[in-house]
Order: sequence, then C-alpha cells, then structure tokens
Amino acid sequence: MEVEHRSNNDVVIIQVSGEITYGKGNDVKLRSTIDGLLGEGHRKLLLDLGGVTYVDSAGLGQLAQMHAIATQKQSLLKLLRVSKRLRDLLAATRLLALFELFETEDAALASFSSP
Repeated sequence: MEVEHRSNNDVVIIQVSGEITYGKGNDVKLRSTIDGLLGEGHRKLLLDLGGVTYVDSAGLGQLAQMHAIATQKQSLLKLLRVSKRLRDLLAATRLLALFELFETEDAALASFSSP
C-alpha cells in the first residue's frame, strides 16, 4: 500500500493505493498517517480510495477505527472515490452509515465548508 497526502486549504487529502489489509505493514501505514495528521492538529481529512484495489475485513475494521478516532478528536473523516465493491462491503457490514462518501474531490471539499 502507498499512502501520500497533500493539503487543499484546511483539508488534508490522503491518497491511498494498493490493498488495505492486515499484515505487510499495511495496517500500520495508513493508521500512523491518520494518527500523525490528527496529532498535528488537522481536523478535516479526506481519504481518497480511488487507487485501492482490495480491502479485507481487517481493512474495513481499520476504516471504522480511524473514523472513531477522528470523531473522538472532534475531526471529520470523509471518503472519496469509493469503489462499488467497497461501497457494497461497507453497506453489508453496516459501516456505510459512518461515512460521507463523495465521487469527486470538488464535491468533497465543498462539503467541509457547508454548515
């Protein structure tokens, strides 16, 4: 898995590519990136999953855990470019209700400004 991030005003866009799975360091890389950004005081995070090829059950759990951590720190974590397969998995596991999902970066960025 590769994880990169960039800022657009006060929103940090975290681009993920590859697999979100347990093992191979994947479970640590994404979590440590999110933890680091929250620790630096960033409160608006957009997780771009357009490059994700596979998510296992541990990866789904990790997404839910990252959402919980962000919420505890009074932060927002939203998802961008979620594949149909991942959307279906989130729906089947009842995790879909946790997240705001967006198809385009512009729409996602605008949502952070909306009241």
